[in-house]
Amino acid sequence: MTNNPGLQSDPVTALLAAVRQVFPNRPELGRLDAMNGYVRFWQNLVTASGLDDMALAKKLAPALGVEFAQDLEDAQSTALALVPAQFCQSYKVLPLRLVQRTLVVATANPFDESIGEKLRFLVNRPVQWVLATPDAIEIAATVAYGREAIRQAGASASELGFSSARANENSIVTLGRAMLISAIDQRASDLHIQPFVGSASVRIRVDGALRRVVMLPDAVAVTLIRHFKAKCGMDSTNSLIPQDGRMTLVHQDREFDMRVSVLPASHGERLVIRFLEQGRVRRLSGAGFSLAALQTLRRAIRRPSGMVILTGPTGCGKTSTLYGMLSELNSHSVNIITVENPVEYRIPGISQVEVNEKAGRGFGVALRSILRQDPDIVLIGEIRDAETAEIAVQASLTGHLVLSTLHTNDAMTAIPRLLGLGIEPTVLADALAAVAAQRLCRTLCTECRAPATAPYSPEEQAFLTTTHNPPRYRRVGCKVCDYTGFFGRLPIVDIVEMTPALRDAVASGQARLSELDALREGGLKSLAASGSRRIISGDTTVHEVMDAVGPSFWPELARHYGSTFKIDMQDAFPEPMTLSPAVLLMSASQALADTLTQLLEPQGYRLLRSSTREVARELLVQDEEIVFIVGDIDDHVTLGQAQAWFLENRSQIAWARLPSAVLVPSALAGEQAALRESGVMATMFTKPVDMADLVAHIRRSRAF
Repeated sequence: MTNNPGLQSDPVTALLAAVRQVFPNRPELGRLDAMNGYVRFWQNLVTASGLDDMALAKKLAPALGVEFAQDLEDAQSTALALVPAQFCQSYKVLPLRLVQRTLVVATANPFDESIGEKLRFLVNRPVQWVLATPDAIEIAATVAYGREAIRQAGASASELGFSSARANENSIVTLGRAMLISAIDQRASDLHIQPFVGSASVRIRVDGALRRVVMLPDAVAVTLIRHFKAKCGMDSTNSLIPQDGRMTLVHQDREFDMRVSVLPASHGERLVIRFLEQGRVRRLSGAGFSLAALQTLRRAIRRPSGMVILTGPTGCGKTSTLYGMLSELNSHSVNIITVENPVEYRIPGISQVEVNEKAGRGFGVALRSILRQDPDIVLIGEIRDAETAEIAVQASLTGHLVLSTLHTNDAMTAIPRLLGLGIEPTVLADALAAVAAQRLCRTLCTECRAPATAPYSPEEQAFLTTTHNPPRYRRVGCKVCDYTGFFGRLPIVDIVEMTPALRDAVASGQARLSELDALREGGLKSLAASGSRRIISGDTTVHEVMDAVGPSFWPELARHYGSTFKIDMQDAFPEPMTLSPAVLLMSASQALADTLTQLLEPQGYRLLRSSTREVARELLVQDEEIVFIVGDIDDHVTLGQAQAWFLENRSQIAWARLPSAVLVPSALAGEQAALRESGVMATMFTKPVDMADLVAHIRRSRAF
């Protein structure tokens, strides 16, 4: 096991003995506390000795009877392939190279026999230790496995979509930054790294919908997550507890404050990064509100006092709308203070207070304090309890304009919710100025949307029957919108302004929604009605508004237009079932597609066919159940044309990291080695292909 068996086998005792031997004039170094483990011991020793990691390890190596690991940055692929990255992370070791059958491994503790036994059993070969400090090993392992995982992925950094990573593929740090920049360039609000067995899925949320970007090997996912954790000040070595952090990024003169959350899952940690762009001026006029909604919201916030509340689920744009209101109200003559958890966007000229429950600065405490700061306008991030609601109402009655949010399904429900929090009816009637419920719908891409013409889909026909107005456009999909058919999002709102009749009803204790709703005056009296105008004008689709509003969409729509909707919507539009796995065929041959369909359907597979690489990428983006790709090379091409065909198509599909097969013409049967050298990584089948063998191969590729 060890290179010097004469030394003591107890790890800590051996390390201490070596320290005393190397530093005879520094007896205090030989008494350093090693109770917290040898990793902390090494860190203490580096600090106390005044040497850096490399110099200390080089000095101690002869006393420990091992060589100094002077080539940590040159770990060989053959060595790294023998030891999983997780093992290296847990035991602070790094395989460096193979010398005949012996594996040379860097360690900070060459006398821990338990690690040696585990490692020899794992690699089934002799192990030779070389010495390095734990911190140096951890950094080198992060770089080495990140580099190796990228290489093993079978695609260059540009094929993964991260072109800027090409400058320095040796560093996981570069790849991490490139991934963030790529997400920003695609207008993502969030980036997800989610573990699976043996791999991880990287997805981004664009316009409210998650979109798969790439599949990464487990090793690169682990190193990326650890890199992001370290950058956010989290404990990168602890993968057993949830952690939260923040980091910043500047890209093309745009500053992003990123909130990072890490959560342990069944197959490893999952990470989510929320992108919050700082410095961008948010105004109501640029948020996409209809002119009528914009005028109503501005009328509500121009009051000298009162409470304006925004309602809706998480992610519906409430916070952005509130910041838009503040931007319009912000001036040198107004004192604005916010209480938020957390502060998401920084606005110059406004005092923003972040809630910290652990420090005793909750919403209630912070609100009481800021009311003594002579504010004109107060923003409360969320009303979530009786204490916050009471303070907010009292502030609005004492000459302050109070802006806040509340979680309710629609605008009118905010009134009984506040009454349920203990607010007196007469007090609430005086305090409340307006309530706005908000949802976000994806906007149709103006580059590719197509007129909606007969025959209509069931939902389009239902909309026409109910409103007597046809939808104006349908989604199509193009390169501009990444083949989704949508580009950007727009808000639909339901705004309740407190009229005298409505105030009287609230003051008398009326909390029944039907009674309160009957007292509303003017405007679009539901989210469905607001969304219908966007459908008729061609801004979005029926399905988008249905998804945003939920099951109440059709009853609200019928009530607004005075129609009777007789169709059972659950029968008309059943819940989508989970799709079966799909095989993507890249071929111009319909006969081949028909044959494969007949063989795959009994096995529970769907077949999708594309004749161009652009359509193939569109299908990969839209259908996450694709599990295998079959490429069909035309029978009459030369070797050079076949190589070019593969390279052109690989740029569109390699990012998906799906198993694949290529059907090679019989004329090129002897050229498989040349195709392999040109970068063909798929399994090759020579035509005429035994289709049963191909289907069996597809089924085997899914076995874990």
